[in-house]
Formats: sequence, C-alpha cells, structure tokens
Amino acid sequence: MGVLRWAILMAVPVWGQLPTCTVPAWSACDLAFDLEAGENPATVQLHGEFRSAKRTLLIQAFRDGDRRYVLRFAPTETGEWAFRLTSNIKRLDGQLGKATATASDSPGFVKVANVHHFANEGTNKQHLWMATAIDDFVKIPRADFDSAVTQRVAEKFTHLRVTIAKDADLREAAERIRAINARGVVADVVLAGIPSDRRDREQYITDIAARFSALNITWMGVPVFENVPNGKAILKDAGALLAKLDPYNHPRTSMAEATSAALQGDHPDERWMSFLSYGTPDPNVGAVEHQFYAMPQVNTGIQSERDLWNATMNGQYPASGSGKYMTVWFDFMSGNRYWELEPYFDVDGGRAVALEDVEYIVYVEKPGPVELTVEDHGYDVAWINPATGERTKAKNYKGKHFTGEPPDKSHDWVLQVSREGHKEGMLKSYKFDSREVPIRLQEVETNPAKMPFEVASPDGDISMSIAPRYSLKILRPTRATRDLLVEWTAEVVLDGEGFRVAGTGREGTLHIPKEIVHKLPGTLSLRVSILNANGKAYAIDKVYRLGP
Repeated sequence: MGVLRWAILMAVPVWGQLPTCTVPAWSACDLAFDLEAGENPATVQLHGEFRSAKRTLLIQAFRDGDRRYVLRFAPTETGEWAFRLTSNIKRLDGQLGKATATASDSPGFVKVANVHHFANEGTNKQHLWMATAIDDFVKIPRADFDSAVTQRVAEKFTHLRVTIAKDADLREAAERIRAINARGVVADVVLAGIPSDRRDREQYITDIAARFSALNITWMGVPVFENVPNGKAILKDAGALLAKLDPYNHPRTSMAEATSAALQGDHPDERWMSFLSYGTPDPNVGAVEHQFYAMPQVNTGIQSERDLWNATMNGQYPASGSGKYMTVWFDFMSGNRYWELEPYFDVDGGRAVALEDVEYIVYVEKPGPVELTVEDHGYDVAWINPATGERTKAKNYKGKHFTGEPPDKSHDWVLQVSREGHKEGMLKSYKFDSREVPIRLQEVETNPAKMPFEVASPDGDISMSIAPRYSLKILRPTRATRDLLVEWTAEVVLDGEGFRVAGTGREGTLHIPKEIVHKLPGTLSLRVSILNANGKAYAIDKVYRLGP
C-alpha cells in the first residue's frame, strides 16, 4: 500500500484484537488466526507486512490444521514491530498489530560474506561453518533426536543437516528445527519432496518458505540433484521461488554428487544460488572451481580426516564428517582468521591456505620436506596432529623462504606459520576483511595463443556406447606445469541439464551421464578447467558430435 497508506493507518486507532508476541530477536514468533464460520480454509489468502524502524519483512501465512493460519515471523532487531495484514478475508484485511523483540544473545542468521566465506547477520562477524547430518530427523524417536543434537553440539558442530521427506510431518519438522536452533546451531534444510509439476511445486515451496524461513536455516536443495530428472530446471524454479518468498534471504544451494556449480545460470537473473555444494573432496573439482566462482563452498562428501583437510585446502567448509578429527579442526580453525583464508600456491610438499603477510596453513598429507614462500617477517611455527590436535612448537622463523619437516612421518600433519602477535592486534581493532576483495578472483586464461596446453583426446566424434579416453597435452613444460589440477566437464547445451563432471586429472576415461542427453545425435560441449602449480587458471572449450 506504500508509505502514505501506512502513515494514515498508524495515525488512526484501528488496532484490532490481533495476536501478538514478545520474543528475543532472531527467534521465531507464531501469530495464529482461527477462521470463523463461513470462511473457507481452502481459499484463504493472508500475509503480513512487518516493519521496524529499519526493516520491512513480508511474511506469508501457512495453513496449520483444518481452520487455522499462522504467520511465523522472526524479528531481526530489538524493539517494537508493527504489522499490517493483507487478506481476502474482509475482517482481517488492513488490520494492524504489534510484536516486540527483546535483546538476544543470538548472532543472527547466516549470510554470505567476503566472497568465499560466511558471516552472521546480527553481528556482521565471521561464521565458522561445520556441519554434519542427522538422518531421519523427523521420524526417529524424540529422545534419540535430542540425544543426537546434544552429541553434535558437544562435538562443536555449528550446522546440522536435516532432510524433509516427501511425507514428512511439517509441524514436527519445524519443532525439531526449533530445538536445533535453541542449541545455537543452524539447520541446513534438504527438500526431498520437491514436486516435478510446476503448479504443485509452487504450492509446495510457498508452504515450505512460510513454515521455515523464520527459523535459523540454510536451504540445501535436494539430496543429489544429478539424480533428479530435469533437475536443473526444477531447482531453478524452486530456487527462484525461495529467493522470492524467503524474506530473510537465507543462503541457497543444492546438494550434489560432484558439484552444484552446474546449476548456476548463465544469466545473472537465473542465478538463484548463493553458495556451492560439493560431494567430493577431490581438488581437481573443488580447488579448480574455487578459482572460477565468487561464491562460498561447502563439502558434503567428507568421510575421513584426509578428506576434511583436502577440502579445507580447496577453500571449502566441511558439511559432513564425524569424530574427534572434526572437533580438532574446529578448535584449530577458530584460532585463525579463517574468514580470510584462500588457497595458496607458493608451497612445495603440501597444500596450503593463507592470509598473506599474516598466517599460512599447510596440509602435509604425505610427510616430508616442506618449502613455503612467505612475506618477510618473523613467524611462530608449529606442527599440529590433525587426528588429536596435539601441537608441537618448532623454532620461530624469520625470512621469506621457510623450509622444514614434520616431527615424524607416522601420519599426516598440519603446519602453521603465523604472526600470532599480529593476529591478536588485528582482533583488538576488529576488521572483517583486511585485504582488497578483487584479488580473490583471477581472470581465467582462455586465449589459445597463451595456452601452454591442448586437448590431445578425444580427437573425433564421441559415442555414448563407447566411453572415450581423454588426455591433456603440455605444449610448453615449465615449473608451473609440473603439477596440474584438471577438471573435465561435459554438457549438451540444447538439452538444458547443465554440465556434469566427466573426468578429473590429466588423463582418463570420460563418463558422460545419460541424464544430460535427451536425444541423439547431439552436440557435446567439453570444457577443460586447469589450475597450474602457481594457481593460474586456464579453460579450454571443445565441441564434439555426440552419437548413440
């Protein structure tokens, strides 16, 4: 109705006997409206426009039972919130009400920040994402659910992933997500029941957004998008609906067997995702794509300590895993400026992330000599056992070229070379981002004249019945080409299913999923994305005729 209408309504004493609530900021408040005789619950339209001094939120009501509708609202700041109803029920339309938000210890909902990282909206401070799943979270006995949440909180997980099945009791699902939130943990919501029919899908997503948006959540799409027929189109539609209907703009992605980057639209208007999800810790996928996409990344494919640390070196946050090694990771990363760390390539003998001039973290999967180029300062040096967290202090280092070896070769190690005193000083004068954002992404080299590589195979038409070999040829060997990360992706553009990871590494056998091919013959677009030893990114595009 606009600001003028609001001003007129607020000036006239038209406050009705509407439900109200008083809750801490960032907590969900339910305002229930019972229908009267003659009001058809199947045709009700109801939403509320909630306003504070700084923000306006449009909240859609959902049907809760036979003759009750609920507006679920979470105030994002303390103080009084006024709301105005819009409805096709005449007695409710235009009515005004109030809700009150009290002070809260909550840091607020999670948001995307600093290109590849996360922050909390309420404090605008860094957020350390570490997630794992609770299976069958709605169906398991409540005591077992509560016990699982308690255990994960003790292990220091900040996110718990839950799947809302097609037949789930949505009221119970919301209550259990509230219980997760009450422990200070975010719920990552997977939707296993998104309908394939567009009209049904719109109704489903509208209801889901109304029920869950006011909770502390992220949207994780479907369990494995590659297994969903017409998955890209369905998720594009569902994601766009969530972006429209979720007034809190919770982060959105979908789970994937390899990478959800395939769901990213070519046009900005089609880009409904705000972060990427990976189902593999393979650096040929994660580390390469980190240089191509200005989005945070989480990894749901972690099954071991080595997976965890390789995903970390990819620039990803862990979204699966269990055991002491996860708690060790959390404790270690909590003491670092993790919200500024990016993959770092001036290292031999391991893989690294760093905030240059401040700290360098190297994962040494195969123990041996490590060489690390650093800015010219004095540094504290320590070796950490990633299984136990045991810390072995080494001799301090001053200079530009650190060399060293782990205390022993019995297991993998994490090397930390850091200016601990400088880090403490940075925290005293809090600054979220201490370096310029533009340096986070590079311009990918696609010019053939500057390309030190070429695709040696496939070198002709491709058949779906015979998996072809692929190989990358190095044209000009240098120190930078001694160690390459390579991702091969295949797409039939006209069929609209997006790309799939068809291979990794310099050579192998292409796997072209039948799900991306609607009819044959067709045209296959093959992209080779390459990261050299210095972290320089290249892309080669080839087109092939695809036959039966």
